[in-house]
Amino acid sequence: ILKKVIREYKDVYSEIVNRAGRTLQQVFGLQMVEIDTKHHIYILTSSLPRVEGENLKQDVQTAKLGLLIVILSFIFMKGNSAKDSAVWEFLRRLRVQPGEKHEVFGDVKKLVTEEFVRQK
Repeated sequence: ILKKVIREYKDVYSEIVNRAGRTLQQVFGLQMVEIDTKHHIYILTSSLPRVEGENLKQDVQTAKLGLLIVILSFIFMKGNSAKDSAVWEFLRRLRVQPGEKHEVFGDVKKLVTEEFVRQK
């Protein structure tokens, strides 16, 4: 964000991030959570209550879509091209390990390399 968006306003970075977080919360019901304080890595989580009757399949599909958007955003921020190793390192920072079975995504490596690639 500092390099691509804020640039010359880096001295007020924390205020910009705080205001963006408040706006995301008020407008979209999303909470911005910093998961890596050293590298200032954030994720967005929903702070809205779950609607009764949602089935698990929709939740899994929504989660997969969220992961896809995160990966595509990373690739976009890298100039529309990123090495596999950079994507996997980024996912590791988000605590999504390619070699381990994830409770929501299942086999993450298979999901990314087969399902997402197949969908282009």
